[in-house]
Amino acid sequence: MRKKRATNENFRLNILIGFFLSVSVVFVLRLFFIQVVGHEKYKALAQDQYWNLQDIPARRGNIMSRDGFVLATTQTHYLMYLEPQKIENKDKVIRYLSDALVKINAEREGEADILKSGFEKKIANLLDTTLQWVILEHNLTPYQKEDIESLNLVGVGFEEEPVRYYPEGTLASHVLGFVASNERGDKQGYEGIEGKLDADLKGKPGRIVEEKDAMGAPILVGGYTKVPPINGRDIVLTLDRSVQYIIEKHIKNGVEMYDAVSGSVIVMDPTNGEVIAMANYPTYDPANFTDEEKETTQSPHRKSLERKNLSISETYEPGSVMKPLTVSAAVDLKKVTLSTSYEDYGPVYYSGHKIDNWDGKHHGTMNIVQLLQKSNNIGAAWVGHLVGSENLSEYMSNFGLGNKGGIDLEGEDTGILRDYSSWTDIDLANIAFGQGISVTPLQMLDAFNTIANGGELFQPKVILEIRDEGKVLSIPPKNVRRVISKETSDTMVNMLIQAVEGGESKFFNLKDYKIAGKTGTAQIPVRGEYDPTKTNATFIGFLPETKKFSMIVRLDRPSTSPYAAETAVPLWMSITDELVKYYGIPPDNTIGN
Repeated sequence: MRKKRATNENFRLNILIGFFLSVSVVFVLRLFFIQVVGHEKYKALAQDQYWNLQDIPARRGNIMSRDGFVLATTQTHYLMYLEPQKIENKDKVIRYLSDALVKINAEREGEADILKSGFEKKIANLLDTTLQWVILEHNLTPYQKEDIESLNLVGVGFEEEPVRYYPEGTLASHVLGFVASNERGDKQGYEGIEGKLDADLKGKPGRIVEEKDAMGAPILVGGYTKVPPINGRDIVLTLDRSVQYIIEKHIKNGVEMYDAVSGSVIVMDPTNGEVIAMANYPTYDPANFTDEEKETTQSPHRKSLERKNLSISETYEPGSVMKPLTVSAAVDLKKVTLSTSYEDYGPVYYSGHKIDNWDGKHHGTMNIVQLLQKSNNIGAAWVGHLVGSENLSEYMSNFGLGNKGGIDLEGEDTGILRDYSSWTDIDLANIAFGQGISVTPLQMLDAFNTIANGGELFQPKVILEIRDEGKVLSIPPKNVRRVISKETSDTMVNMLIQAVEGGESKFFNLKDYKIAGKTGTAQIPVRGEYDPTKTNATFIGFLPETKKFSMIVRLDRPSTSPYAAETAVPLWMSITDELVKYYGIPPDNTIGN
């Protein structure tokens, strides 16, 4: 009996010991997690009880044109807040503030009554809360803030709210991009320069750290540290504001006149890769992007079209503007000269597929200059086969096709240049005259610049310099590679002058200036077949005497005529007519006199 009692006592003792050991283990583990694993977390919580942290926003940098005009800047606006627990006469606040907000927001006659009722309900709901602080309105100007402050309403306050401002409205919107709130509610740059150089533009916020008492109030003799913000850098673009204005006016008029889906114009300095102007239509206002997205009744496709920088992110089959690149390769490889002839007596076949000229006409014996003047597909296919798949692919790649050119903007597309090992005879023939390959307008213009400047490919750029607290970082031109020889370049410039003077562009040619250029009317593939009524119309050209600028005009599916010679060419000529006056370029017959 005594033995059984001792056994029971030992059992209870073991249970008690086990219980205390378990509690001790849990306690030790809890201490470990608090003091070791969660050390930083609980340290921060403890410090937060005694220290008040307040961020000081940095000023976002300006974006400017090369001629000194501010294209994007930051203005100080204000948000208006209410402190419901401090407001005794709520009816007075509702009445005064609703009247003030109607005055700010009413745009059309007859809106006031509807707006006033809505604001009265909104303010009443905000005041019916136990919260200490609620936001009533964003984006008030300094003048609007002063008007409301003059009402002397207790419990109504304001805080600074930086707002991105674009003084020129929609000008260069696709180059600039826009600023909006990210998923954390922080302001962030998207697209264009705002997106590409967001880290440079936004700077680094400062911070105030001050000691506080148990009630959360600052301790006057306590610790205090202020780290000033580092403001964002200013970006100076290669864009010329006046040229940008000119091309935006013309591309809008051109898209509307020729009833096209969209259009793009790029103006560059062919000697160094600088983009002087870049415009697309349709366009958008970067300051009101969010509101437009909410309010627009247009289709999602149309909305994306407005935002998209078609100059660098829209790829298309370029058509006959590709022929000068094919001929350049052949001239550089000494496969052809200006007088080399070939036969054009009818359609030809490659891999069992028919190749014919765009107009179905045939011209017998032709030379290489006439190939470009007549934009002859049969001749281009023949030259492509002289060059060969491997060589043509290498030249196209060296001209910058099938690769990103490296422009300092977000959203650049590579285009499509398939590996030559997969090309059949018909692929080689098609690529030689601009089908079966896709490019961006910027790629095509940069390739033409190589012909214009003596044979060197430059990386396209829109950033001229970066300014930071008085320091200036200039971004130099980047010579990527030599593509063709100077001799080939000179030969091709001569051919392109004759292509304009002896081709369909001659009907719109400027009287006093030589122009080197080439049209491209590219049918758009629809369900595996090319539709002759739906085309991309392109003209690329430059003034060979001065080479002050080069320019591409591209129209997507013009309805009044599918042909570049009747749409893109007259638009290009009208822009050039303004640019020669702006730059003060004398007529060719006066140069050197």
